[in-house]
Amino acid sequence: MSKPNTQAKKTQIIEVLTRDYFPMIPQLQRNWSPAEHEKNRLSRSLAAFAIANLANITSAQAAHSIINGENDNGIDAVSFDRNKNLLWLVQAKAGKAPNMGDNKKFCDGIRDLVNKRFQKFNTGFSRLQQDVEDALDTNGLIIVGCNVYLDGSLGSHVINDLKQLKDELNTFESRFEWKDLKIENIYEWLTAKQAIASVDVDLTLENWHCLKQPRRAFYGLVNASELASLYNQYNKSLFENNIRYYLGTAEVNLAIAETVKEQPSELFYLNNGLTITCTKVNLPSGHNQESTRLTLESFSIVNGAQTVGSIASVFNANGSISSNAKLLVTIIELGTKSDKIGVEITKARNTQNDVRDIYFAALDPNQERLRQECMVSNIVYQYRPSADNHDAITIEKAAIALACFSGKTEIIVAAKKDISQLYKDYYLELFSNDISGIILCRYVRIFEYLDRIFENSRKAETETRRKNFYQHGRFFILDILSRRYKPLINKPEANLSTDDMNQLSIIAIELAELIYILAESQFAIDEKGYLAIFRNLTDVVPLTSAVMQELERRESQTNHPNISTT
Repeated sequence: MSKPNTQAKKTQIIEVLTRDYFPMIPQLQRNWSPAEHEKNRLSRSLAAFAIANLANITSAQAAHSIINGENDNGIDAVSFDRNKNLLWLVQAKAGKAPNMGDNKKFCDGIRDLVNKRFQKFNTGFSRLQQDVEDALDTNGLIIVGCNVYLDGSLGSHVINDLKQLKDELNTFESRFEWKDLKIENIYEWLTAKQAIASVDVDLTLENWHCLKQPRRAFYGLVNASELASLYNQYNKSLFENNIRYYLGTAEVNLAIAETVKEQPSELFYLNNGLTITCTKVNLPSGHNQESTRLTLESFSIVNGAQTVGSIASVFNANGSISSNAKLLVTIIELGTKSDKIGVEITKARNTQNDVRDIYFAALDPNQERLRQECMVSNIVYQYRPSADNHDAITIEKAAIALACFSGKTEIIVAAKKDISQLYKDYYLELFSNDISGIILCRYVRIFEYLDRIFENSRKAETETRRKNFYQHGRFFILDILSRRYKPLINKPEANLSTDDMNQLSIIAIELAELIYILAESQFAIDEKGYLAIFRNLTDVVPLTSAVMQELERRESQTNHPNISTT
């Protein structure tokens, strides 16, 4: 398991280019093969994607910047950022890095553009010529030449030519820079787009006091109706540093809601209150401690998501909340330094109640990285428990899938014995720094698909022992499958193709039958049940060895049919 390798990143990048840019970038009128058209279209889409991110413009505006085609003079895209006074020039390859010849065309094209030899460019350039002329006539303009590509790296001769061009154009003033934009840069753009923006919140604090050392903290009363309005405005964004979102109508939440409705003046006494963190607290001039409207930058409720969600549920059902319903809140100013105090506060404020171990995974930055990588492929990965997890890959399901494909017998047994062991004892191994979002998605999709097949097999069986095998042996079957068919399991594609599903279903059913036969030969005499077998490391280890040996024997027999294996 690893962070996205080059092929995995390339797969997701091409997926995004095809999905988001192909509708705006049709194929050229050329007598090319479908594969040649596809490659050219991907390169032009990559150029547009680069311009969109470099110049911070929309994908439609970026598509308009494309001049790639016959007589493009080595430049694929042009965009003038008037606000920053930058002229972006892009050469893009949705494949290997530009070679010396490609780069020479690019450098010569830049020279022609700087010297206004516009007749050397195609008709696609003519629609952008006025922008280019405006740029070149603007004092202080910086021209940025960008090589953008998905494979390899720029050769030494290419780099030398770019340095020579820079020295040449900057003889009298600094006006040219060049950028080497590899697949890592492009993938960072993709994941950065999935980051959740922090929210700045205005909140009225009543009867408040302030602690100044070792960091500023404010505590006072907040009106419940104001919290309901914030929840309706920002929803989950209020809880981005929390370990969980609002979980809906859990028993404790129903009790909170009942207090808000029936005993609003008692809410302060019956509730633990909220803990809020922010990077900065801004006080208005002339403030007083009786009532002050604070502006809180990068606001997050780190303890109290259930309280706020319950209050909002009452507000939305009734249209209002009594002004007597107030809560104690603590607001802690963290500053912008990247210390661990925010995580420590969240942990401390959430260990006073019954909290599952898996909830604290929300404090692991790897989880947010994985969420962003999954979202590149439009797959929702939800690592904070929430009442709203429809169509999402949950962290619970991800943990089971990662366990099944970990290749570790002890993890498989732990998962069957007690799922919570995955979070207590194996979390760092399953959700390591090296796992990628694309592999996490693929493992879950394989697990979901084969789990349905095993469940259908269980229902179809009429013999009780075989039913129990399909009920309790699923993790074990997947473990063997992952050991024997790594290339299929680890393909850098988040979703399963029809061919993938066909192969997996055939392999899984054949493996299941083999494993059942071998398991029966070992355990049927003692009539040991399959629930007990797959929870026992002492039973699973020899069964694993027997299955792997039999698979190797069969493989050897297939490869060398004339050699006896008896």
